[in-house]
Amino acid sequence: METTKRRMPQYIAVFVLLYYFILFVERVQSVIRVLADGAFFATAYDGYVDTLTLLSLIGTLALLIASNGDFWKALSGRGEADYTVLSLTSGVLLLSGMVHTEHTVAAVQFAAYGMLILAMVLRTAEIAPQADRVKLWYSLVYLTSFSMAIPVMYRSALPHAGLFHVVEAIAAAVLVVFFTLMMRRVFVGTGENLLFKEPLFVMAVADVLVLALRWQEKINTFVLIFAALTLALFIAGLMLFRLRRPKT
Repeated sequence: METTKRRMPQYIAVFVLLYYFILFVERVQSVIRVLADGAFFATAYDGYVDTLTLLSLIGTLALLIASNGDFWKALSGRGEADYTVLSLTSGVLLLSGMVHTEHTVAAVQFAAYGMLILAMVLRTAEIAPQADRVKLWYSLVYLTSFSMAIPVMYRSALPHAGLFHVVEAIAAAVLVVFFTLMMRRVFVGTGENLLFKEPLFVMAVADVLVLALRWQEKINTFVLIFAALTLALFIAGLMLFRLRRPKT
């Protein structure tokens, strides 16, 4: 048990590395195949999602090389990663995962994201003995649901497709930023209460706009379910956390 506790930072780093590797490879193969098709700037939509993906990959690689020294040490069992930098790197890579390029393999992306969730689960388990376990684990469940409610940017054939793409692009980028900030709190050990009003409000407005604009073409059932679940978890969490406040 003591050995497992000592090696927890290494286990966390391994799962984060799996997230980096799986999603990075999936995104790279998509960019290569798009370039081979000569379709990088085929439309305004393609130009945006392909450019964002490429910049995300370059940014991730730069951060891994220049700013993640502690992360590489943690992988070999020497110390602990800089969780602020690790969260930033994860968020930068996630930006590319929130746009549906040609040749995207969604199942592989989902598997990669699962590795990141497992890393947060391990970190939560590591710090749980020093925190309010109920609030800590509840906050992680809430954050996971919140992340699932972030709309992935898909191509639309609507008459107002340009407007829809702009709204969805802004929604995805802003919500990834909020997710990254909350993820950082999980990793640095301050994720005991992630029920912040601002991210929830932005998520609700963004998801309503995205769902409403594309309703006639396709109902994004996945986002609809998780947006509703996130709202329900937020409301229930407020009541639960209020009950757990120490009495004075």
